[in-house]
Amino acid sequence: MVCVFLGPTWCDLETGLSENYYETSCPRVGDIVKEQVNKLYEQHGNTAVSWLRLIFHDCMVQSCDASILLDSTANLVSEKGSDRNFGMRNFKHIDTIKSAVENECPGVVSCADIITLAAKEGILMLRGPAIAVKTGRRDSRESSASVVEKYIALHNDTIDVVLSRFQSMGIDAEAAVALL
Repeated sequence: MVCVFLGPTWCDLETGLSENYYETSCPRVGDIVKEQVNKLYEQHGNTAVSWLRLIFHDCMVQSCDASILLDSTANLVSEKGSDRNFGMRNFKHIDTIKSAVENECPGVVSCADIITLAAKEGILMLRGPAIAVKTGRRDSRESSASVVEKYIALHNDTIDVVLSRFQSMGIDAEAAVALL
């Protein structure tokens, strides 16, 4: 599956996604993710923002495929290890959510969909709109820091550089500020 950037609508994943993707295979996945996100928020404070940042950093680099969760190897620095993902946190909390989902639906729900559902709940925690999300993404088995440089600005870049990066992806200044 390929995530194609469509301006302020983030991306639209081709074929296979639906709002009811797990209706028969894991009908409570949304509730499980919501319960875990709320529990993690109560235990650790403001995790809501980190869910949004995680989906942004994952989806802006080629696709919404959970490649940001993959660890570096001896031969390759992963997206997670990139300087451009400086300050990313709460990777371990995705593991917590994934474990809860696996307890009820082993081997069914992708980490990419867990990131998406957690971000949806983060938006609600921040008093944003309730949005319907489609699920059915597949997890990537590849990750490379070199790809990140093309899409994500450095944490200490000037505002002009940051806005230029966003504009190159079709995101205007207002949307960039909202994302930042």
